[in-house]
Amino acid sequence: MSTNVPGDGTYDADAPLVTDRTIWHRFLSIRTLLSFSIAAGLLVLVWVIGDLSLEGILDDLSRANPWLVVAAYAVYAMSFPLRVMRWRILLNNASAREQHRPRYTLWALFQILYVSWFVNGIIPLKIGDLYRAYMARANYGSSLTRTLGTIFAERVFDVITLIGIVLVSSIVVLRLPEVADDAGRIIFIAAIALLSLVVAVFAMLVLGKPVFRLFPTRIGGIYDRFHSGSFDSVSWRSVPLLWGLSVAVWFAEMGRLMLVTRSLGLELELGAVAFCGAAASLLLAVPTPGGLGAVEGGLIGLLRVVGVTAGPAAAVAIIDRFISYWSVTITGALLFAMTRLRK
Repeated sequence: MSTNVPGDGTYDADAPLVTDRTIWHRFLSIRTLLSFSIAAGLLVLVWVIGDLSLEGILDDLSRANPWLVVAAYAVYAMSFPLRVMRWRILLNNASAREQHRPRYTLWALFQILYVSWFVNGIIPLKIGDLYRAYMARANYGSSLTRTLGTIFAERVFDVITLIGIVLVSSIVVLRLPEVADDAGRIIFIAAIALLSLVVAVFAMLVLGKPVFRLFPTRIGGIYDRFHSGSFDSVSWRSVPLLWGLSVAVWFAEMGRLMLVTRSLGLELELGAVAFCGAAASLLLAVPTPGGLGAVEGGLIGLLRVVGVTAGPAAAVAIIDRFISYWSVTITGALLFAMTRLRK
């Protein structure tokens, strides 16, 4: 049974829903509390290893230019409409295999995507990505596994773009006199990761369906829809636009970090900022809520690699993560409570 939602396409009335209580129950679960404890442990480890001084960090923070911080938030906010446009292209391409073609609206998709980021920020293991697929199914009647495939495709675009930024910016970073030997190791790891991702995606494209035909019909059908969402969502005609939007998303992210460093009086080259920002963003894959602990520690370490001292590096990490993590968690909670979409 399908029911119309004004302005939001269609949804499956029989789709399983995740209630507000379910989300908060997962947030208060032992697994989630343990993941926050691990994140806190990572932050303490960074503090000890970096020999950070609270007084010095507070002094650096007090000198931050508030207008540049606001500008950094504004540039970061621009990345969300770009993400939504990219996701709608992927969904529209994948929906050609659906029994009906939902009329995806940008505002509804924005709410779904932003709420999923909020969920990722409070629950570990990227549960927000699964929640995003559930919300799309509840509001549009689209296939859960096919929608997960579009999110997988989105992640592939992101990771390849990030690794590309690391490799291109390394041309600048390796010429800096203050760069430590660790930069070469990071570049090598990024190159290996890019090659591994390309091989994995190619193997999935060529071998995925033949392998899963050996499984029971139900499992094979689930994989078939996921495979469809992953690859049918990327048409040759849409590839240039998808890449363009992916690059624009991460340029906005790097622009945020550039403005944060400038707000603290750090005159880093654009290549060094892009190198640190892109490499640190790859740590979002760490299975703590929103990469908490890992991203902060990674960003501080990377800034140290390009010659920034401990105190200012920590101040950059605090401001940058306040914008990219805490602001989304707070505003995402408000949107989660207020949205009229089915959850």
